[in-house]
Amino acid sequence: RQAEYMGNGCDVLEVHAGLRKVVDVARERNVPTLIVFKNLPRRFGHAATDRQIAYYTEAEIAAVASRNPLEQSCATAIEQGQFTAAELFEMTSHFQTQIETAFDSAMREPKLSHREQMISRNCQPLAPVVNAQKPAFEESSKPISEVMRKHMNRVIIETMQNYAQSVYIGEDVTHGGYYVVTENVQQTFPGRIIDFPPDETTLIGAGVGFSQVGLLPIVEIPYAKYLDCGADMFYEAVIANWLSNNKQPNGMIIRLQGFDKGVFGGNFHTHNMLSNPPGLDTVCYSNGADYARGFRYCVKQALAGRVVMLVDSTHLLNLRHVEDRDNKWMTPYPSDTSDVLPFDAIRYYGSSNAKLAVITYGNGVVTALRALSKVCEVTGLSSDQVCVIDHPYLTAPTNALREALRSHEMVLFADVCKAGQNPFSTFVTTLQAESKLPKKWQFVGAPHTYNPLGMTFTFIQEEDIVNGCVKVMAQ
Repeated sequence: RQAEYMGNGCDVLEVHAGLRKVVDVARERNVPTLIVFKNLPRRFGHAATDRQIAYYTEAEIAAVASRNPLEQSCATAIEQGQFTAAELFEMTSHFQTQIETAFDSAMREPKLSHREQMISRNCQPLAPVVNAQKPAFEESSKPISEVMRKHMNRVIIETMQNYAQSVYIGEDVTHGGYYVVTENVQQTFPGRIIDFPPDETTLIGAGVGFSQVGLLPIVEIPYAKYLDCGADMFYEAVIANWLSNNKQPNGMIIRLQGFDKGVFGGNFHTHNMLSNPPGLDTVCYSNGADYARGFRYCVKQALAGRVVMLVDSTHLLNLRHVEDRDNKWMTPYPSDTSDVLPFDAIRYYGSSNAKLAVITYGNGVVTALRALSKVCEVTGLSSDQVCVIDHPYLTAPTNALREALRSHEMVLFADVCKAGQNPFSTFVTTLQAESKLPKKWQFVGAPHTYNPLGMTFTFIQEEDIVNGCVKVMAQ
C-alpha cells in the first residue's frame, strides 16, 4: 500500500524531515510513497503572459508576494544558530556573483547563425568501431542455429560481462521479462538487473540518472505503446545533448519491445507507430545474428553518449521458418565480439543487381520474402530479378542504401508502421529531394488504423507487397 505524508512547504526543517521519512519508508517497505507539501505560496505568475490580476485581487497578489519561504528559512537558520546574518549575506552575495558571471559568459558566446550549428549538436558523433567484416551467418565451429530471442538474451549477457558499468532496468525483468529475453540475467548478475514499478516516466528518468553518473543503462519498455506513458521523459533524454551543446549527453540503450504483428493484447501490445526525434538512433533488426552484431554496435554508440532505441518485433522473437518447416530464420550466434553491424549497413536477400528491390525492415523482411514467389508469378519477373533489402536503421536512409538504389530499375518501400507515422515516408521524401530514387518507385505501409485483439489483418500483408510491386511495374 502507498504511504502518504503531509508537510508544511514553508518550513525547511519539516520539508527535510518529511523527505527523509518517505525515503526511509520506501526503502524499508519497498512501497511507493507520496508526500504533499501544503502552504506553498505562488509568489509570481507563470510568465509575463500570466495576468494574475485577472484571477487575483491586488491585495491577494501583495499578500502572497510577502510570504517568502527562503526568507523564513534564513530566519530559522539564524534563530537556531546554524548561521549568522553576515554568513548568509556572504553566501547569497557569492551566489549572486556566480550568477552574474555565468550570464556575462553566456553573453560573450558566439551567436547562432546557421541551421547546421543546430543539427551538429543533435547527438554525439558516431564512435568509430572496427568491424571484423565476417561473412554473415557463418562460424568455423558450425554452432547450433537458434531463434532470435536466444541471441537477444545471449548478447545482453555478453554485454553485462564485458561492461561492468552496464545495468539493465525494466518491469518484471528479473525473472525473464514478458518475452523471456532476460532469462538467467538475474542469476548471473544479481543487483545489476532491476525491476521498476509500471511507470515508464520513472524508468526512463532512472536511465538518464544512471547515464549521468557514468553507467550504461539498458532500459526495457515492455510494449511499444507504453513509450507513450513516458513520452515527456523520453524526449527530454534525447534532447539533452542538443540543449547542452554536446556537454551533457544521456548515452543509453532503450529496448522497445511488443512491437508490430501479434494477436495478444490488441493495439496496446502490438503498436506499430514510431517517432524519431532529432538525436535518436532507431534500429529494428529482423533476425538473431544481425541483432547480436547490431546490439554490440549500439552499445559502443551508447557509451559514446548517443541514445539508441532498438525496436523488437514480437512475431520474430521465436520465428523458425520462412516457408513450411525450412528453419531458415534460425541463425548461429556470431561469437566473435568484434563482429558488429554498423548503422550504415543493409542486407540483401537475392541479387544486388535485381530489377526490382523491396526495401523493408523487421517483420517486413519475412513478409516480403514470403511474397516473392507471388510477385514473380503476377509480374513475370524471374526470381533473380526481384530482391529484398533489409534496412534496419530507421532514423535516416543510409549511404549504403543510396549506393544500392543505383543498381535497381524499380523499388518498393514496404513499411510495417502505420501510414502517417512511419520512418520510410521520411526516407522517400529525403531520397526524392536528393534525386536518388529511380523513376519507378512505390510505397506501401500498414493501414492508418489500430490493431484489434486476436487479428493480424491490420499489419502489412504479403498481398500489400504483391500489389505494390504490380503498381511499380505498371508505372
